[in-house]
Amino acid sequence: MDASGLLQEQVDRFREWAALYPIHERIGAWECDYEQWRPLWAAAIAVLESLPPDAWTEKCSADLLYAIARDNEMEWIAGQLPGKPDALSKLARLSVNSPESDAKWQLAAQLGTQAARKAEAETLLLHLVDDEDEYVSRRSLLALGALKSARAEFLAERAWLTGHEYQRIAALWVLKDVAHDKLVGYVQLAKEDGRKFVVENAQDALDACR
Repeated sequence: MDASGLLQEQVDRFREWAALYPIHERIGAWECDYEQWRPLWAAAIAVLESLPPDAWTEKCSADLLYAIARDNEMEWIAGQLPGKPDALSKLARLSVNSPESDAKWQLAAQLGTQAARKAEAETLLLHLVDDEDEYVSRRSLLALGALKSARAEFLAERAWLTGHEYQRIAALWVLKDVAHDKLVGYVQLAKEDGRKFVVENAQDALDACR
């Protein structure tokens, strides 16, 4: 059996286990209860190391996204991707139209490490930053800040205007990365916002600039 077949086998085993897991108990880190993570990780890594992305079948690609999404606590599979930029790019492209939000945000975070392939990473993140899932959007915004994208400042200020607490916190840290001269003004706006974590993060971001 080749690497993609082994991955399919491991994904199928996880699916069978998950099907028996009570839906009302699927909160928090429920996937961590799975006792066969090591074989699943090994199968996913074997695909990444032995098959070039253009050799992945549609099923293999879907299995990788599924495995990454379920691995959202340890992030072991996604953590291997910065050193495999072609695989990261393909998975990120596929994720844009995927329902796997827990794969999207992990891939977005890893794209933020791709300064050597900034243009490609930025293009993908500009799709993901508009994702309907707030956490995907937030992690994509932070990654754009890490890349010092020319669009990051505008997008951070747009995020601030949503009024969403965590979007505002992300906006502060992105402005620290790309427009720290604006932070003093946003610290004042954070005080006017008044929410504890917004105020604290504003001050921490400002302190980090000093």
